Amino acid sequence: MSGSNVINAPATYGTQGTAASGNNPGARSAAFSWTDPSGNFWLFGGHFGNSDAGIDDYFNDVWEYSVSSGQWTWVGGSDMPNPSGTYGTLGTNGSGHAPGGRRYAVGWLDGSGNFWLFSGDGFDSAGTLGYLSDLWKFQP
Repeated sequence: MSGSNVINAPATYGTQGTAASGNNPGARSAAFSWTDPSGNFWLFGGHFGNSDAGIDDYFNDVWEYSVSSGQWTWVGGSDMPNPSGTYGTLGTNGSGHAPGGRRYAVGWLDGSGNFWLFSGDGFDSAGTLGYLSDLWKFQP
């Protein structure tokens, strides 16, 4: 349906918020995914590790794959690996707030279509890598 046929494919971000046939989240593992009520596939974060190349990258990007158009859209997060979390004021929404790059997070979709994300192994607000215990709410 989409993606590369070679290993370790890099991401192609394009313009944030714009679907395009060339967009692709790239190779990664331990990402979190969910499906929205329209059947679109969503992807958050994950890890790319290539020990031969000395790479150990964590992502905080959010992607949507539209089943109707067959295209990926980079929705949010950074287009660079290993971003620190931007926390803002606890309990307050903000467009600049974002969890740090991470893998192995858990999450769920609530009855209103909001995505909730908890913990994982990733970067905190100081850029320190470790086990996290933060809770985030994403409203697509």
